[in-house]
Amino acid sequence: MNPPTRPTLTPLLLAVLALLSSFTPLSIDMYLPALPVIAVDLRSSAGDIQLTLSAFMIAFGVGQIFYGPAGDRFGRRPVILGGLAVYVLASVGCAFAAEAGHLIGLRFLQGLAACGGVVLARTMVRDLAEKDHAARAMSLMMACSSIAPMLAPVLGGQVMWFAGWRAIFWVLASAGVIAFVVAWFQLPETLKPEYRQPLVFSQILKRFGELLATRTFIGYALTSSFMFAALFSYISGSPFVFIERYGISPRYFGVVFGGMVVFMTIGSLFNARFVRLLGAGRILRVAVIVPAVSGTAAMVMGWIEAKYGTIGLWPFLVCLVFQIATLSLIAPNSTAMAMQRYPHMAGTASSLMGVMTFGAGAIFGAIVGQTFDGTIAPMTTAMGIAGILCLVCHRTLVRQG
Repeated sequence: MNPPTRPTLTPLLLAVLALLSSFTPLSIDMYLPALPVIAVDLRSSAGDIQLTLSAFMIAFGVGQIFYGPAGDRFGRRPVILGGLAVYVLASVGCAFAAEAGHLIGLRFLQGLAACGGVVLARTMVRDLAEKDHAARAMSLMMACSSIAPMLAPVLGGQVMWFAGWRAIFWVLASAGVIAFVVAWFQLPETLKPEYRQPLVFSQILKRFGELLATRTFIGYALTSSFMFAALFSYISGSPFVFIERYGISPRYFGVVFGGMVVFMTIGSLFNARFVRLLGAGRILRVAVIVPAVSGTAAMVMGWIEAKYGTIGLWPFLVCLVFQIATLSLIAPNSTAMAMQRYPHMAGTASSLMGVMTFGAGAIFGAIVGQTFDGTIAPMTTAMGIAGILCLVCHRTLVRQG
């Protein structure tokens, strides 16, 4: 009897993994244009409605503590399918939310459900690829999944314009159903039987402890985490800054937001093309300089703009483009480098990176939302600090060579 064929990282499988990874930007970006409208409709403050975003990101980060070890025990496929089923139900619930507290709770549940596909998509890449090959695959996956943040706010703005903000969550529920069907028929199991880990609390803590005690792993994880903190600061602040401060209509906010993501897609394709030639470590070492420089420039201009109102939006957009685009170089390379030594517990390693990434993002995003004062300064200050910390963590914790 012939042994079962080992799955390979085919273009079709990579496309399925990109679809699973797209639930983060879909769930976050699609309803961004509606945040000010939701605040009015539910009779809540901007800070309260921003908590629906932070609740999603906190749940997304915390949930990965479970999904990684569960994927290492039961396999990637059943855990992903279970998460997608809950995601559909939570999205339907969001469509019926009657007050801000209900929406915050349902968004928390939606975040818990959505993170399974994302963390285990990264894990499946690690199951089937090594180091620079894995970094290239993650870059291609990011390039494919970046279609979601380009289209999501545009689609969300149009759906809200024609059918109201609640219809956005019906669209997300439909996307969850489609992903479930595709995953059911196309997603193989990639966990090797010999790498299955016991789902025992003490063993899980031991594996997390091993990762936390490794300086290089933490260095790569924090490098990626602070880059995402800058991104989520932008996601949290941009709807109120662009729509309320600079007068961009909710319907066209998505065009500006999606335009930013185009540059991130270009960066992902660049990284996929050159990572084998230059190496993930070398690209990462140069890339981390960019958010520190562009973020600091935007932070200083934000202070000037808040005090004198003389700069306008366009100079900020230039700095934001550079900082956001660099995510496509930093995230896949730091993730691949961090996980390369842990094939036996790839799900746990991916989980810990996810917890740190979305934990930092949720904290920075919540701070931006709660300190919003009608100016761009809270957003650019958070992005500047995150960019500086990204560079500092890489330079002080990651050992070269």
